[in-house]
Amino acid sequence: MQQLRNNFLSFIDVIRASFISLVPYYVLYSLVILSVELQKQFHFYNSILTLEASTNCIELISALLPLLLNLTITYHLVTGYYTRIDRLLTIILSLIIYLSVELLVHNTNIKHYFLPESILLAMLVPFCTTWSLSQILKLLKQYEKKLSSLLTNNIVTMIIYIIPFALTFFILTFILTAFHIYTYIETSFSLTHLIDQGVLLFLRTLVSSFIWFFGIHGVNFFDTLVDVSFLKHFMFPNFTYEEFFNTFIVLGGSGAGLSLAIAILFFSKDKHTSFIGKMSLPFVVFNINEILIFGIPVFMNFTLIIPFIIVPCINFILSYLLLSYTDFITFSNGYIPWTTPALFNVYFSTEGNFLAVLFQLGLIILGTLVYIPFIKRYTHSQSSTALLDKMSRKYNITTSIEAQKSIKFQEAQSLLINAHYKVNKIVDTINQNNLLLYYQPKIDIKNHNCSHFEVLIRVKQDDGSITGPTFILDIENSGLAPILDIWVCKGVKKDLDTWAEAGFYPHVCINLFPHTLEDANYTEQIIDTLKGYTVGFEIIERRSALNQNILNNLQLLKENGFKISLDDLGVGYTNFSMLYELPLDVVKIDKRVITFTQTSKGLKLYTDICQLCANLNLEIVLEGIETKEEYDRLINPYVSYVQGWYYSKAIPFNEVQTYSKNFNQTQKKE
Repeated sequence: MQQLRNNFLSFIDVIRASFISLVPYYVLYSLVILSVELQKQFHFYNSILTLEASTNCIELISALLPLLLNLTITYHLVTGYYTRIDRLLTIILSLIIYLSVELLVHNTNIKHYFLPESILLAMLVPFCTTWSLSQILKLLKQYEKKLSSLLTNNIVTMIIYIIPFALTFFILTFILTAFHIYTYIETSFSLTHLIDQGVLLFLRTLVSSFIWFFGIHGVNFFDTLVDVSFLKHFMFPNFTYEEFFNTFIVLGGSGAGLSLAIAILFFSKDKHTSFIGKMSLPFVVFNINEILIFGIPVFMNFTLIIPFIIVPCINFILSYLLLSYTDFITFSNGYIPWTTPALFNVYFSTEGNFLAVLFQLGLIILGTLVYIPFIKRYTHSQSSTALLDKMSRKYNITTSIEAQKSIKFQEAQSLLINAHYKVNKIVDTINQNNLLLYYQPKIDIKNHNCSHFEVLIRVKQDDGSITGPTFILDIENSGLAPILDIWVCKGVKKDLDTWAEAGFYPHVCINLFPHTLEDANYTEQIIDTLKGYTVGFEIIERRSALNQNILNNLQLLKENGFKISLDDLGVGYTNFSMLYELPLDVVKIDKRVITFTQTSKGLKLYTDICQLCANLNLEIVLEGIETKEEYDRLINPYVSYVQGWYYSKAIPFNEVQTYSKNFNQTQKKE
């Protein structure tokens, strides 16, 4: 059951990520429609840019959606789940199968066949293709190894994929074509003879809003499944079902986006949410709300999906009752495009009836009032600032308001979209388990003793096992890493105080994230906590450059008596200019550099790096030594400390003093 649940969540995650990737497409599509509507209104067309050509452009962009879905879903599957199969070949195969099945099902002359239509098939094919291809490739794995010893990698890939490529194509094309024809996936089914058209429109309102919860374009999805030709019929005199839906239900886009945007602008206390609200407002005015939906996000958001469904339903009921049982509002016969802003659309469609304008304004205000408590709750329980507070309370850490304001909740749109859902899960994981501090010995090979340790975070799981913190990168990306740093510093202080009572005074090195060092408030809090203790700090450098704030705060730590160490020298983004720019005392040569030293060239490079650091009066810590062979090959007069499994893994607090004592006694005897 758990495996089934995980597979379902993975399925939803891929679909959601694929639709997120298409947000620019949706916005472009909406903007093209808006431009064509403006072209109609102001007669911006001529012999070159005809109205018919512009309309054809809209139809082309709209028709590309199934193809784009097929490509993006396949891409996300091969990059996130089926990473061992060739990305390009799988995307090509998925696209070929999709087009072939569509062509066979429609039984169309290829000369008249242009673009496929079925969105469901476009979504289904990538899952079937990637799974089938991966299974067949597993059977041929042994032959791939044999070929690899005889041919180059590119040729091996081409040869090994010939049979799986062909088999997957023929099997899936046959099965999906039969399934497609049997279930009539390619055609929408009609409910108009079973359900009243008004009820069907309400069902469209309800279902299309709910589907957004999964990150899927609700209206497009519903209209793919159900025959919606009734939308062109008149619901009221001179007023079609489609016009009713656009004018009174989805004010600002799905979920009555205009009400949501207003509620965010005036009542959101979260910096990220407010920013998305402001950025999306110009689009929401024209009923384009993909940025709002994916930016906050609304999908997979149990708090906001409730009003997202309720508000359009309220709009539907109130508008239907008013128009059905009163004659205060009548409509002209002119067509009003769906991109026309609220208030203007009802004004034009009623030929200037201010009562209709006031009624629509009342719907917007009422929708805003419905959204307000949910926005406040969302800000409190789901926002990045609230997550910071949640972790602070859990570990008894006080952070200043200014420090909270400096949180960078994501630096890329894709991370912005996933942050709330993913980080909230991480915070829940942390809060349900126990964070522990472990200490890995750093052996002083010149004085032959052990009094230095690096502190590492460990997590105690429900079954009692101890694991590493797999969430560290996600916490850093979400801007919540400073909370862990402050918690570590307070924990180290407590441990140092306990050891001091027993007459044990080790030197402890603590890793600090760039986000922590960027903020002077956090830096000052660290200094206040650990000043006077035998503590040093390692820079975790995962960025291509260090900004001035980090440099200033490192200097502040240095001035307060803390040693500064540069981690991972020789790999990643680090470069030798940092040896000059930073106020360093220690450098750690990364364990990955050890692999280079198996060749004479790599060993020479390693020795020269050590000599350079020694000439700059920097202590050298050699990290990741696991075997005696590595120790004998890499130890030289420049190295001061050795850290790695050759001596010890990270150990819990209650074993540190004993380890240090036993090691030192053993060295004295030798």
